[in-house]
Amino acid sequence: MKRIFCLTILLSVFCTVSVAQKWDKHYYMMNISDTRELPEGNYVSSDEKVAVVKNNRIQALANGDCIILAEAGGVQTEVAHVTVGWQVQNPVLPYSWKMYVPDGEVHNFGGKLYVYGSLDDSKVFCSPYYISLMTADLKRWESYGASFSSYDKDVDVPYPGRILWDSDGHHYNGKYFLYGFFEWNPSTENYTFVLESDNPMGPFKNFRWVRGDKSKKNVDGISTEIFVDDDGSRYTLYAPTTQPVEKNYPVIARLIDDDLIDESSVKNLGPYIHDFYEAPSMRKRGDTYYFVYAENCGPITDNNHTPKRLSYATAKDIFGKYTYRGPIITIEQFTGNNNIQGSIEQLNGEWYVFYHRAMNGVWNKRSLCVEKIEFDSAGLIIPVVPTSSGASEGLDTSLPVWFNTSVYGSNYRFTDEGEYGNTLINGVAEIGFRYIAFTGKEKQLTLQGAGLENIAYIKVIANGQIIGEGSGNNAISLKTVSKGKAELTLFITTTGDVRLETFRFM
Repeated sequence: MKRIFCLTILLSVFCTVSVAQKWDKHYYMMNISDTRELPEGNYVSSDEKVAVVKNNRIQALANGDCIILAEAGGVQTEVAHVTVGWQVQNPVLPYSWKMYVPDGEVHNFGGKLYVYGSLDDSKVFCSPYYISLMTADLKRWESYGASFSSYDKDVDVPYPGRILWDSDGHHYNGKYFLYGFFEWNPSTENYTFVLESDNPMGPFKNFRWVRGDKSKKNVDGISTEIFVDDDGSRYTLYAPTTQPVEKNYPVIARLIDDDLIDESSVKNLGPYIHDFYEAPSMRKRGDTYYFVYAENCGPITDNNHTPKRLSYATAKDIFGKYTYRGPIITIEQFTGNNNIQGSIEQLNGEWYVFYHRAMNGVWNKRSLCVEKIEFDSAGLIIPVVPTSSGASEGLDTSLPVWFNTSVYGSNYRFTDEGEYGNTLINGVAEIGFRYIAFTGKEKQLTLQGAGLENIAYIKVIANGQIIGEGSGNNAISLKTVSKGKAELTLFITTTGDVRLETFRFM
């Protein structure tokens, strides 16, 4: 997607004696009693009720957030942000991290999933930072912060501080590689580059351009992705930037070396698919290739740049012919300035689709989401709908449910007001959540937010059945709810503005 170029350095000040870059520290999601090892040093926790550090080991004690600081020479420096007990949901990452990760390419390396994404952290799409995330179970995630920054003085970056667009990670011969490109600019080079690391999370170094084998020219392309076939052969997919975006198309080529493509193998895959926008991504299941991409909602024109469908095509040969299969998931129903991009990957024999949608409907707060996918008997992906619960069967009723996770309804809108945003209602609104994991023991529902006195009536429905009614600040008594997964819908009538943040079951 075309974005406006700007230079923004992002710093975070902590305590009174040190200034650390915001994305230098690690981020950990933990359960109570979980531990994480730290390098040898002297550490303190900002909240020892949440987590403590003993013998260079973080131990989680209670739900909440805290900062782990390293002490040296009278200076305290942030080294980790710890979140304990975060609800498994969409968007995936804790709101307190303020880590908005779009454009996720996800790979399974050694039984763990690694996400290689952009970072929305400025006044434009993306930022001068790439982010890597890791999870072993789709429940608890961690990040080492920036996997690469164009501000990195230890890397010979041709455009220091320039915005970085979509990236992809790759593992080959014991090394990990990060492929990316800078924000498109008509007056400068827009070539694909590659870096490397001994760690799948980075940091990535040794910057170099990707070139053609015969011409030795740098490859001009965006949204570069690397695919490794069963026989070990490697391919790169990208979208050339030599045309206006409305005329762009995806190509595939053999990768001869980490930074070298076979120019004679370059093939245009555009004729096989509908309304390509960006982000070509390839996976294989059995003997079938799945070509995933961001699809525009209709032909791209100057007035129609709306990539809100993550779609795919299939083939038995990697170079085609591909058959268009339609959307895997669409975010067309979401309000605000949303777009989509993503990939599919498997973990423990199950397949998932990873995508982004705008947090609170804010265009440059695109956030990672995940849904489980299944295949029919012909090997086609059964389309999925966005959910609130993501990788879990349903939201845990022992924890607060954020209105930010709602995925259907009418006459309400997300806002970015308050600490983590809220949902604004004035009139009659329907707000829906997929899914809630009821235990059968829920007796009451309470709302948290502002203007609750303006709620004249609220009706609570689970799987089409009314389970409670009430109004205002009062707790809503619930009928017995069957144990199991349910869609939950709230019908709310107000006499003025109401801003809802969370609701809780008791």
